[in-house]
Amino acid sequence: MQQDSDAGLLTTLSDSGKQVFIDTAVQVINEVLDELYSTAQISKPKQLKESTITLVDGTQEYGLHSSLVMLRTEYHLIDETNNHIIGLLDEKGYWQIILGDTDQDDTGLPSSAAINPTNGRLRFNREPTSVEAGRVYKYRFDKDLELEIATDTFPFSNMVFRALIPAAAEWWKFYRHQEFAQAVYNKSLARAARYLRQVPPRTTWAPRQGAPNETDPFSPVV
Repeated sequence: MQQDSDAGLLTTLSDSGKQVFIDTAVQVINEVLDELYSTAQISKPKQLKESTITLVDGTQEYGLHSSLVMLRTEYHLIDETNNHIIGLLDEKGYWQIILGDTDQDDTGLPSSAAINPTNGRLRFNREPTSVEAGRVYKYRFDKDLELEIATDTFPFSNMVFRALIPAAAEWWKFYRHQEFAQAVYNKSLARAARYLRQVPPRTTWAPRQGAPNETDPFSPVV
């Protein structure tokens, strides 16, 4: 599969002629993943991702990645170029920053940051100046499991993935040709969910032996 040489995003291929097919494939896989975890009754896992914040002169709050579910505060913010760390505070950290600078006029290199609960942006304890502007800090976060870039991997075995292929194919046929085989889709999804739960398949569909049920006309006679 050819990918964009710059970002590696499956949603921004350089070959526009193939983009419509890639967009459909990405949508199909992500929808099937949602259905898989719902069918298996297992919580959908999160993916650990990285992004960056670049300090701007006179800017104390910054937006975070649009797919962020939870900021991983234990990793903090790291400027690898200048070997500097900005500590990420917990849910009470925002109020610590506000109370620590009631006039909100501290400037310079930040030493801590916390999420503003009113707008979801990351607030630093100091407002960067032109001296600090341009510094780049890496942060890590959890995002929902989805296919996004060419290097994304699935958190399950190849057996589960192979079992999902017929289900994904049915969605592809639906979006591209308005055709859909419900029985094939259901069977594929059930098999993949069983592999995901690691539940062994039944060897027989005969009734399980147990105490006879007097109301059941097919129960064995003792």
